[in-house]
Amino acid sequence: MVRDRLQTFAVAVLGLALCVILAAGSGNVSATGAKKGSGVFELGLPTPFRSPKFGPERRLGQQNRNPSTPFLRHSPDGRLYAIWVEDDRRPEASMKRVGSYANPLAIRLALLAWSADGGKSWSEPRQVNDSVERVQEGESGPRIAFGADNRVYVVWSITGETGSILRGNVRFAMEDGKGGFTTARTLSEVKGAARFPIVEVAPNGNLLVAWVDRRIDNPKPRQLYLMRLGPDGKALTKNYQVGEGMCDCCRIGMAIGDGGRAVYLVSREVSPEQIRDHALRKSTDGGATFGPPVEISDDGWKVPFCPDSGPTIGRDDRGYLHVTWFTLGRSAKRDGGVYYAVSKDGGRSFAPRRSVQRSPGWLLHTALAVGKDGTVYFAWDNLDSSGKWSRIFVRALAPDGKGWGPIQQISRAKRNATRPALAVSEKDLHVAWTESYGELTDGEPSFGEEPLRVVLRSARLVE
Repeated sequence: MVRDRLQTFAVAVLGLALCVILAAGSGNVSATGAKKGSGVFELGLPTPFRSPKFGPERRLGQQNRNPSTPFLRHSPDGRLYAIWVEDDRRPEASMKRVGSYANPLAIRLALLAWSADGGKSWSEPRQVNDSVERVQEGESGPRIAFGADNRVYVVWSITGETGSILRGNVRFAMEDGKGGFTTARTLSEVKGAARFPIVEVAPNGNLLVAWVDRRIDNPKPRQLYLMRLGPDGKALTKNYQVGEGMCDCCRIGMAIGDGGRAVYLVSREVSPEQIRDHALRKSTDGGATFGPPVEISDDGWKVPFCPDSGPTIGRDDRGYLHVTWFTLGRSAKRDGGVYYAVSKDGGRSFAPRRSVQRSPGWLLHTALAVGKDGTVYFAWDNLDSSGKWSRIFVRALAPDGKGWGPIQQISRAKRNATRPALAVSEKDLHVAWTESYGELTDGEPSFGEEPLRVVLRSARLVE
């Protein structure tokens, strides 16, 4: 069984076989929820505004170095930034490399570039991490945030000394003001316990870095940890726990509001009964303390493995909190798919979930971005109507929360396209993803010799 690059190829191998079994017996419904030959499942909802029109595909990264796992974000001055992971081909890295690029012990780099023309052209990529290390991908890929002065802050996770991707350390670096980055340092105080880091910058310039931690696995597994740093990168606090009972391998999300007083964290939880639904935790004191988790949706997905697919949160200018996620629910055939919910009361409660796309038998990965006008944009990966190849799909929800745009497939990969990232400005919408070669055979992925690659497509929102 191919397990090594679970995160990069966006296939939860242990769970995939179960998902295929769950999808069995679905009659004439394909893995996308569509009737055979009909393409993508449509919800039959109104489409009062036209869909974004995407331009040509563009590549990021060096194609002979297997770039993957892009993350996108706009800086305060309007530039579009992208960070991704590539093979480390430096001589000192080759001494530590184990196996080929399809091995989780392969040495990887984090690279950063920016575009000032809406993704048409890009700066020369800059290497963020200075050490020879195994930068993790997929759900645990690098993340960036910006200070008011456009300074870039970067967090990522590396595989620890044991070689297990489940045992990581959270790393941090920032722009040094000289065109490079500061020497990377480890933020997690317990080695081999931290993964899935995220970073946000509060209005006062302080940084909040959160991650999933497994330094304590009992009585509830996986803790949610936070650390605060100053604008200069110096620690303001030690690591401190703000939640517990997290899913093993699902990323988390963070949003900040109310001038920095409100901090929102979303995560996939796991109960003693192996129910894996999502919850939001809110702080009203800038992240110092958090209230109890608020259930986002009672999906009731009972599964004995981590889905490797976490939620995404966005906050609009009205203070509304928007969350999207994937679940197979209580019945994969009836409930499986991508969902969305909104909180209009500052995270105290969420409206009933709404379906973005149905998918009864495949583990999906979702992303969300909120436009300045309140439009919510979604992206996710899903099988096409053949049930063989994974594609990237997008959809939009009108600011009033009533009108849905149609589902669009925007990837054109010969084979698999996975794990989309989204960024939106007043003028443009950008979607990036990883493409890989391989197919599904009896529920297991089989990968060829072709490299990975990062693909970006952009849509102009304002003419």
